Amino acid sequence: MEENFERVSDCLHSPETLHALRETGENFKDRIKGMIAGNIIGDMLGLTQMSGEGMLSPVRPVRLTGKYQKDITGGGVYGLAAGSWTDDTSMLIALGESLAEKGKADPENERRHYLKWFIEGAYTPSGEAFDIGRTTRQALTTGSAPSDRESNGNGALMRSSILTAWYINSTDKELIDASGLSCSVTHAHPIAKFTNVIYNLLLKKLITGFEPEQSIMALRDEYEGLMDDLKDIFLEPEVYQTTSYCVTTLETAIWLNMESSSFEETLLKAVNMGGDADTIGAVTGAVAGAIYGYAAIPERWIRHAEQVMKKYEGLKIFL
Repeated sequence: MEENFERVSDCLHSPETLHALRETGENFKDRIKGMIAGNIIGDMLGLTQMSGEGMLSPVRPVRLTGKYQKDITGGGVYGLAAGSWTDDTSMLIALGESLAEKGKADPENERRHYLKWFIEGAYTPSGEAFDIGRTTRQALTTGSAPSDRESNGNGALMRSSILTAWYINSTDKELIDASGLSCSVTHAHPIAKFTNVIYNLLLKKLITGFEPEQSIMALRDEYEGLMDDLKDIFLEPEVYQTTSYCVTTLETAIWLNMESSSFEETLLKAVNMGGDADTIGAVTGAVAGAIYGYAAIPERWIRHAEQVMKKYEGLKIFL
């Protein structure tokens, strides 16, 4: 027994094994950073076409042909400057700041930070909160998250990738609990909470090296039988939906990544279909970042994300 133990110990401490472990750790860090940056960049790209008809057909597979948006240009319905962001990134920052303070999901503290955004304009590019979803507004105004079936928008999903970063070394159960708790600050219906959980678990699998198809199939086996509403997440759509419904948003993010072969291709497809383009971009970008990593993000987009990440403690820790 002693001899076997020594052999295992020698193997674990060999230069080759230590190098492989360091390399694995660096890959994890790159994917976490890519996930957060992807969330931000997707929002920045998508705000240009949010609420519009889009420039590309949503029929699967989406084709990058003709005239379409390729850069972070600002504009959109709010007339924002290039590099600005919407509520997706503002709430991501707020959640990150709460996690940095508490080291875990803390609903009361999260709500305090969301109110700083909602009332004081904190975490915004202009000092004023805007583009606030109905369910989020009601939750922050009344102090109670709506739990009816009509309150399953994207407001929790769009901010939640940062939870995976903070819980990457925790158990799946701890991540599941944190995801449900955090979601329920603004979105209390089971559809929203389970969609959030699936999203966070998917990101964790991708960051830790599972292939996208392998990750999706594992989560399908675990979750599609819980509620009929969740089945759409795991079904290949014929036509993508870019609405404010959390289930179809996650479905779109997953299958756009499945049909594409790079971070850039995936994100350009996402934001050019219009609709809730800032959130479709944010969620799709987080998934793509977890797959391809920070190093795969085009340089022309990186600088915009870094300006945000360097400014806030809850995000800066992952740079």
